[in-house]
Amino acid sequence: MKWLFKFLILGAVLWSGYWFVGAKAQEELFTSMLEESRDSGWTAETRNLGIQGFPNRFDTTLTNVNFRDPTGRWGWQGESFQIMALSYQPNHVIVSWPGEQIIDTPEGSLTVNAELLRASVVVSPDTDLPLARAQIEGTGVELESSRGWTGRIEALNGALHQNETLSTRYRLGINATNVTAPPELTSLIGGARGLPPLVDTLHVSAQIDFDREIDRHAFAQGSPPKPISAVIEPSQLTWGDSELLVSGELSANAAGYVDGFLRFEAKNWQPLYEVFRQASNLTTTEKISLKRALDGASSGGSLNFTLTFADGDTRIGPFRIGPAPAYP
Repeated sequence: MKWLFKFLILGAVLWSGYWFVGAKAQEELFTSMLEESRDSGWTAETRNLGIQGFPNRFDTTLTNVNFRDPTGRWGWQGESFQIMALSYQPNHVIVSWPGEQIIDTPEGSLTVNAELLRASVVVSPDTDLPLARAQIEGTGVELESSRGWTGRIEALNGALHQNETLSTRYRLGINATNVTAPPELTSLIGGARGLPPLVDTLHVSAQIDFDREIDRHAFAQGSPPKPISAVIEPSQLTWGDSELLVSGELSANAAGYVDGFLRFEAKNWQPLYEVFRQASNLTTTEKISLKRALDGASSGGSLNFTLTFADGDTRIGPFRIGPAPAYP
């Protein structure tokens, strides 16, 4: 029995040494990432950076987080940000955002509070830590915009998976249920007359090609990876009695606008059309002509049509309905 006792003591000592070495390495990694971000012109501030969780986990908590890109247009502030990993699988981490989070964008700021908001991130075992897959889930997500609207998502799930053969291609999936369409926002597009305040389901599926791989240098370089093309697989919106299926292909042209097409299949399309009509910049004559064309193309309550983006314009058939959107 003495040899067994000695073996257990030796194992405990070795594991403790591994944990403390791993914790030190992880702390140095996060510190290095923050320093790289600052060197690239980012604001990267946190009041506390510490590793806990001995003996089976590496748990990192950042408090009073403040990140802002070099232009000052994008930013994130949070009460706390937690990164949790099993000590025997440090490339697979769980992150969570407890407390209030504020996201700043060129269009204003968005305050996020949630009953649950967490994500799972898996990186490949490489020094650059390329993203292999990421998943996010949230419940009771409350949104408040500086532009005066509020909203709520009862359940949210999203995933981003790296393609096995092309490292710059990722599959995106998003599912949201019971989305409260904020009245302050829908009023901007005519009140969404004929539609209830609750969006039943939103499902998005796409394959996106980026200009480079997403890794630990992605944001420290001051210019995050940019999407250059996307294949939109059948995606669905269910809103009251209206259903909308969307698919298509999008890419960026030399002028920075979207090229490609989006194919729509709509059931009980008239309420959705009213939202579009209120939001569009078409003249009265163009709206009348377009409505007649859609009525002629529809079969009962269903409608199939395609939006095309080319030469900086957006068209439905021969009708120009406005400029093509700028590619993100």
